Amino acid sequence: MERKGQVTIFIILAIVLVAIVVIIFAFPEVNVFSTAVNPSSYLKDCIEPEVSEIKDILSRQGGYQSPRNYALYQDEQISYLCYTSENYIPCVVQQPLLVRHVEKEIKSYIEPRAKQCLQDLKNQYERKGYRVSSSSGIVNVSVIPSKILVDFIAPMTITKEETQTFQRFAVSVETEWYDLLLTAVSIIEYESTFGDSETGLYISYYPNLKIDKTRRDDGSTIYKLSDVVTGDAFAFATRSLVWPQGLR
Repeated sequence: MERKGQVTIFIILAIVLVAIVVIIFAFPEVNVFSTAVNPSSYLKDCIEPEVSEIKDILSRQGGYQSPRNYALYQDEQISYLCYTSENYIPCVVQQPLLVRHVEKEIKSYIEPRAKQCLQDLKNQYERKGYRVSSSSGIVNVSVIPSKILVDFIAPMTITKEETQTFQRFAVSVETEWYDLLLTAVSIIEYESTFGDSETGLYISYYPNLKIDKTRRDDGSTIYKLSDVVTGDAFAFATRSLVWPQGLR
């Protein structure tokens, strides 16, 4: 009987352990071994999918969520970043502050989700028995070398046995997108000055850079920049120094 009782205890313990493992994998947001919340890690996990989603959209559409002046190429609406409707003259830069514009596009897309992430973080603390005082906060986005930085300026005070105060939370998403945007800026400056660009110069300086340049019959040019190591990409269109088809 004693031996049977021991076997029964072992079986019960095994069932409990299996149940704990199932809960952890089925509900990763519930950590039965943790009594604290890491705010930076929590916010990164919460907002990174949204950042990746809008980055993919902007990469394919020349930095715009909803392009207005664009070239339709392979079923993609690719924004003109340098454009003229006339012949024989160089194009006019359409977005002189490309990096800043892209930051605004990212912010407008992720801001609702970012604020929800802050509210969810507060809820996580409260479920763990903390008293939380917080504001709705401000979300800023910066595209900088090697990363996209999401800055949550959201003062938060949490109290349990002791009190902690946070003024801001910074989340970074690794990417080489900044260099691609600067390359695009340089190309459109060349196009607006000389009517064309020499892509070989960029590749000789940046060995990880790949540039696909496609000239079309309507006078537009499609540029697709990519980093062959990270897979980051950025596409845009130009129309500059166009010669009528009979004179080409």
